[in-house]
Amino acid sequence: MKRIKGICCVVLAILLLGQTICTWGAETEWYTLQEIDDQNMGEFGNEKTGIVPYSRYILGTSVSLKRPSSGVIWMRSEVYCTETMSKITTVFTLQKKVGSSWVDVGQGTVSVSNSNSMYKTMEATGVSSGTYRCIANTQVVSKSGYVETSSVVSGSI
Repeated sequence: MKRIKGICCVVLAILLLGQTICTWGAETEWYTLQEIDDQNMGEFGNEKTGIVPYSRYILGTSVSLKRPSSGVIWMRSEVYCTETMSKITTVFTLQKKVGSSWVDVGQGTVSVSNSNSMYKTMEATGVSSGTYRCIANTQVVSKSGYVETSSVVSGSI
């Protein structure tokens, strides 16, 4: 019985050590995201729309991804509000799938003032191969200072 317990302990230790070695060997990627002009980009195709229940000002938000060429990812966010907002801000977080987890590999912010909608696109360049997705966290501030937020996760590419 003691021998079986000892063997189990050794096997568990090897398994835990193996997971630790994989973690130590993981490379950290980080991409700089920059806002780009989104005219004539065509359809993105994997748009995810978030309808914000019980919101006062946000009608809906969406985020979509497109890989126009090797090493480049475009992220587009659209926000619609019931009236003109003092400020609309979206923080894009680009994530890469590593194993069964999603890891943040880039972040960028866009905003507009005195508008009831926002259509903005950001670009990540030098992107390695793999599976990516984007989280768009949006905050709107009304003329009276009331704040609402929405978060939408894109499909993966």
